[in-house]
Amino acid sequence: MILTLLFGALAGWAARQYEPQITDQLSRWLGRRYVIAEQDRSVAALLVCLVAGASLLSLLGEGGRVFVYVLCAALGYFLAELRGTRG
Repeated sequence: MILTLLFGALAGWAARQYEPQITDQLSRWLGRRYVIAEQDRSVAALLVCLVAGASLLSLLGEGGRVFVYVLCAALGYFLAELRGTRG
């Protein structure tokens, strides 16, 4: 359970912090045919981080606490807004 909390928060935080690097790499893998629109970059980064974190949890044998994982990811992603700061 503690790994679910940590990985969820880390996935949300990483999506915000590393959005340009994640989406640039994703664009290179997908090619010119599937260009990610500017307004969709943050969502794409969050989805990549969520899938990566869920994959690691699955490999470590942590099962099925999806709600807790996604809730912690959302808290990690919106941490700056929740604290009243940006950046």
